[in-house]
Amino acid sequence: MIVCRRATRDDVALFRKVRLMALKDSPEAFGSTYESAVQRDYQSWEDQLWSTTSGVDRNTQFAFDDDKCIGIAALYREPSASSGDIIMMWIAPENRGSSAASSLVSNLVIWAKASGLSTVFLNVTDSNERAIRFYKNQGFQDTGEKVEVDANRNLSGIRMTQRFG
Repeated sequence: MIVCRRATRDDVALFRKVRLMALKDSPEAFGSTYESAVQRDYQSWEDQLWSTTSGVDRNTQFAFDDDKCIGIAALYREPSASSGDIIMMWIAPENRGSSAASSLVSNLVIWAKASGLSTVFLNVTDSNERAIRFYKNQGFQDTGEKVEVDANRNLSGIRMTQRFG
């Protein structure tokens, strides 16, 4: 059974492990690289995660299949902004097609609404048709805006949005 939960301050090692797995597995999906992330010191991982474990500006969610962490996603917004961005979305390859991705997105959207956001955005690599279809099925729409994911690796994407009420 897939269960999602918000990260806690005790999840720094898990956060680092899952993020590195994501970057290694799907390098074309992220603006960050495995090579740069693996060089970060523990304090930087701690600072990043701890900023998302409480409050209404950031939320990192993990997806679990029993005791195994199989996915991650986060939603960040600038303080007092009415919109935020889903980032770091990743599901382990063997769990793609399960309810993990939709559960993560659902948890983040519910949290966004409860936190007073009116709009959620995300960027998706334009070559990732599966992810684009998934986000459309979750209620996101293409804004028509093209985004640079990582110029050094020639990765571009599209911007998608979901508005509430």
